[in-house]
Formats: sequence, C-alpha cells, structure tokens
Amino acid sequence: MSGSEYSASLSAALNSYWQALEVRWTKEAGKTLYGGTAAVPAAPEPVRWQVPPDSWRHLTTACKVVAWAMNDGTPENRPNECDGWSVPDARYVECKALDVFRQVGDWAWAKREQLSRAVPDLAAGPELSFLEEAHGTLRSIGVAMRSEGSVGDHALTGAVDRMAIGQNDNANRAWLTGWTGLAANSLKGGFLSTVKPTLVNQAALCDWLASCYSVRGTVIHATRNNILNVIGHLTRELGEVIVTPVDLSKPKLVVSYASQVWTIAQITFEVLKNVGAVGTVLGLVDFALGKSDSVTTEYKYAQMSDFFALVDTSVRTLHSEMDSAEAEYAKAVNAINAAIASVDRTTLELYDITQHSPDGDDSDPNASARFAVDVNVVLQIAQDCYEAAEGYSQLLNKLATTSYSDGQLAGRGLTPIAADQGVIELREDIESFFSTTTTRYLTAADRIKAAAKLYVQNDEAQRERYNKTISEWRKLGLGEFGQRNRIDTDPDKEGVQN
Repeated sequence: MSGSEYSASLSAALNSYWQALEVRWTKEAGKTLYGGTAAVPAAPEPVRWQVPPDSWRHLTTACKVVAWAMNDGTPENRPNECDGWSVPDARYVECKALDVFRQVGDWAWAKREQLSRAVPDLAAGPELSFLEEAHGTLRSIGVAMRSEGSVGDHALTGAVDRMAIGQNDNANRAWLTGWTGLAANSLKGGFLSTVKPTLVNQAALCDWLASCYSVRGTVIHATRNNILNVIGHLTRELGEVIVTPVDLSKPKLVVSYASQVWTIAQITFEVLKNVGAVGTVLGLVDFALGKSDSVTTEYKYAQMSDFFALVDTSVRTLHSEMDSAEAEYAKAVNAINAAIASVDRTTLELYDITQHSPDGDDSDPNASARFAVDVNVVLQIAQDCYEAAEGYSQLLNKLATTSYSDGQLAGRGLTPIAADQGVIELREDIESFFSTTTTRYLTAADRIKAAAKLYVQNDEAQRERYNKTISEWRKLGLGEFGQRNRIDTDPDKEGVQN
C-alpha cells in the first residue's frame, strides 16, 4: 500500500478503536454508577461529578442516562438530558451523569491519541513504491548482465563473452605475443581474464542491492500491516466475550510475521545470494493474528486495566519485532560489504590496462618481427570493448535512477538507520564500479586499436584490412566515430531526493 493509503487506513483503524473503547468504557462506567460508586474502572483521573448521597437512588432506579450507558453506550443514542426524577424519593435530585459519560468519551479519545503516538511512526513514510521501483530496476540490470539480450541496441554479454579468456585458452590468440605495448601476459593474464568475472560479480552486486531494497521495503510493509492488525485485534478484544475466564498470566501472541514464503528473521547472506527466493516487496510477507477462542458470555478482558496492559504489551511487541527485522536487514548489508571487501578489485571494476607501459615491457617481442595476426580480429576486440563501454554506460544511467529512492530508505519517522546509509553507500560503490569499468573499456579499446595500427605499419596486407575496417566503423558510427558520443561515465543525477 502507498504511504497515503497506509495513513488513511491507520486513521480509520484508530477511529474504530476509539469508538469501540468509548462504548466499552461507557458501559463499564454505567455499571459503576448503577452499583453505587463513581470509581470508574481504569479511570486516569477522578470523574468531574462527584455524586451527592441523595442522587444515588435516582442513578440506581430511574436514570435513563445510566440505563443507556449499561445497555447501549453508543454516542449517537445518548440522551441529551436527564430530569433527575428519583422514584424512591418521589422528587427531583441532581443528575449530572451525562458529564461523567462525556468525560469517559474524552478519556477514550486520549487513549486513541496515546496509541497513535506509541506505535512505530510510519505514517509519514517511507513511500514503498520508490523502493519497489529501485528493486525492479536493479533486478533488470542484473538480468541484462546475465543474458544474451541487448542493452539498448548493443549486446553487452555477447561482447564480453567474445573477449573473455577462460582456463581453456583460445589457441587462435597466440598472435597476441606480437603486439608492441600490449604484452601477452598483460592482456591475457590481466585485462581479458577479468572481463567475465567483472561482469558476473557486478551482476551479483546488483541482485544483492536489489534484495536490500526489497528487505527494507518488506520491514516497513510488514510493520505497517502488523500495526493495522494489532489495532484491529485490540478493537475486537474490547467487545470479545468468552465462555470461561481467560488466564491472564499466559502470554498472548497478538500478531506475527508468519509466512509460508519467507520470514524476516531468516534473512541471511545466503538468502540474499539466492535472489529468486526473495521476491518483490509487496508480495513477500503474509500476516497472521493469533487465533482466539470462541466466545459467548463474558468479556475476555473483564478488567479495563488488564486490557490496557494488553495494549502496552502489543505496542512493545510491534517495536521489538521491527527492531529485530531491522537488525537482520543490517546484518545482510554488512555481509554484502564484507563480501565486497574480500574480492580482488580487478574483478569488481575491471583490470586497469594503463598500469602497463604503452611501450611494452621486457616480455614484448620485437615489433619488426612478423606474426600471423589478422588485424580484423584485433580490431574486433577493440570494437567489443567499445560495445561493452556503451552497454555499461546505459546500465550506469539506469542504476543512477535508483538514487531517487534514497529518501525512502528510512525507518521510524522517516529517519534512516545505519543500514539505510549502508545501502546508499553500496549503490554508490556499484555506480563507481560501473563508471570505472566503462572508462577502462574505452581506454582498452583505444589502446588495442592503436596497437593494431602500429602493427600494420610493417605489413601492407594487414594495412589494407585495417583501413577497410576503420572505413566501415566511420560509415556505421562505431568506435570513436559515434559510440564515444553515446557513452556517459558520470550520469546526471539532478533531482535526487533528500
């Protein structure tokens, strides 16, 4: 439900509680006056009208206000006045019973306001649709990084797969040893060996981050539902009757996070790794109230003081359950950060090819030597790097849109906890990884293209192929002839929420 829907539902639930409480308390006060005392059960203060001795016989025999209170108690049916006629005494006496019951109504409203302030403050926010949208965006990014589907008009995973070097090295790439400035060890053992792990790790990070948004949204969603369920439960308890008295010493389960799908208390790093088990925010948790016994004869909570003790216990339970859920949320965020810290950064943001000298190193063969190199294959790797850079740029722009949900990563009173800030920092880290990866793909593309150009200086046939390929790039708007203009390593974040 949206924030406004929850706020309206909460107000309606509190009003129902207040109205039920006023009726129940009015009936209790009516029985008290009829019984000859003004000590109203659980009264927070003395009644305004202290009954004089000559008015008691009227209250216990002929007062229509007391009769209404005991048998009805609804404000809409309350008499407007009482003439104070006392049948036993055959005279009129003072009757201000209406003042007593209006005072009881004031107490009931005060209890409504007290409960409103006591439950976790979630009426002003967060707005869960923002968290759900961020969750969906991040999941879509993870899917795009795992499939052969295209990102915009460019296939990211296909480009990465063509470049990737696994344990079973492609024998066709023996020609890498002929490149000046790009030693085989630096390219094969460095850059090309990290393109696939980087893609896989970043996809996992996006899924984990998506789960964090889902977990945060679920904590709020679950607590809101539990608040409404608890208030509804308390409202019903005011009028519930039972065959036999209830043993008040036994703890009563008011509401729980019971779910066949997932339990908040079971959030762990392992659950986050299996993102499919988490699901989306609003379909995640079922809610269950404790079953009550069948009822027929007397109030379950015969004493108003016992009922208000139940209210206090229920409110404390709401807070403790939310605290526990937020603690598990924090554990999940900390686990992800710990996992990131344990991974080689070259598989988080790609190998930095600039750490090697453009002039090569001692392992480079002589540039004048001839090798069986197909320059078109070399340029294809450069083109793959340009495609990967463009694909990452588009994903980076999508990732940046999730910053609009920053203001909704919060708990009570729209105040963020440390874990909420941790999620924001995690998203910023992933943005940084994407930006760095985009830049490094661009740099690698330029270097590989330059190396190909340097190589063909000594090979007329290869020069022909090189010039033909570059001409095709220019015609199709590829590489530096178009793709660079579509690549943004620092997307505009104007409009981010506070």
